[in-house]
Amino acid sequence: MLSIAEKELLQKEDPYWFEELFYRDLESWFSSDIACCDECYDDYLACWPHAYAADKAAFQCSSIDLECFYSGSRLRAYYTKEQFDKYICLISCPRCGNELKYNIWPYSLPFNAIENFESKINEISEIAKKTPFLLLENYFAREVYDAILNISKETEKKLLSASLFRARESSSLKSEEISEFDFPPNSVVSEGRYNHAGMPVLYLASDPKTCYHEMRGVPCTIAELNLLEKIKILDLTDTYDSHQDYSDLLSTLVYSALMSAKQDNTGWHRPKYVFSRFVGDCANSAGFDAIKYPSTRGGEDSFNIVIINSSLSISKHSKLIDIVKYGEHDNTAVTNG
Repeated sequence: MLSIAEKELLQKEDPYWFEELFYRDLESWFSSDIACCDECYDDYLACWPHAYAADKAAFQCSSIDLECFYSGSRLRAYYTKEQFDKYICLISCPRCGNELKYNIWPYSLPFNAIENFESKINEISEIAKKTPFLLLENYFAREVYDAILNISKETEKKLLSASLFRARESSSLKSEEISEFDFPPNSVVSEGRYNHAGMPVLYLASDPKTCYHEMRGVPCTIAELNLLEKIKILDLTDTYDSHQDYSDLLSTLVYSALMSAKQDNTGWHRPKYVFSRFVGDCANSAGFDAIKYPSTRGGEDSFNIVIINSSLSISKHSKLIDIVKYGEHDNTAVTNG
């Protein structure tokens, strides 16, 4: 890193205005600032894991190495490559403050993120590790709770026209009756993204492949279902159209590690699920029947719906359309018709 004195000396030697020209071309190419550099890439995605695949993989597509940036920019009209390599030291990563080297990721989240949100992630992560039942003591958690209460007042129940898919491990099924895909017994329920241990919910997916990936690739039997009841859904997949007044808040949560961090499947303690389970509790308390959220394991357009209203038994409130087996024959799907 250059000292302040070294940077001032380099700026005096600069025949033009390197920093202004650099950011002018960056803006003309990407219409965004630098999200991260090689040094803080892992930290950025740790805070915003959903950004990696969302929005047609815009974050991944924005990556560019500095040599390519120079060769395609108007900086070539003012600086030789040797001069570019010299004066690039004047530009530091706005995220970590380190000098730029090799690659940069010009990217902006597709919404107005909550101010100072990464500090909120750290605060809540500490609570999740030490005293998770005191989460509502956190002022931001209370804001989320109040927002979900208000959203519920403005949200109507609706009937879903498209099929949803419910997976079970094939080895655990006694039959292929619809009752086998219903709420599991309390005694076998571990912590999930939106449920506490011993408190069953129903996780459904938008398509069989997403179900399979959510099951971590074990051989599974998947039921295609049509829900017959209107349900009230907290929609975290299309927040602007569904809950416009709170779109930025909900999108910030969904893109962040609080809601979309991948959790390994080892052990009973899963702190990365603490805040999403808190949101599940808020939604349940506010009168929502279900939460729709992006899958962290499927493709960009895939989603999950978790039914949190335990009275909505799929045996009574849905129609079985088909049964599909996944993963038993070279990961291909076999339909029973």
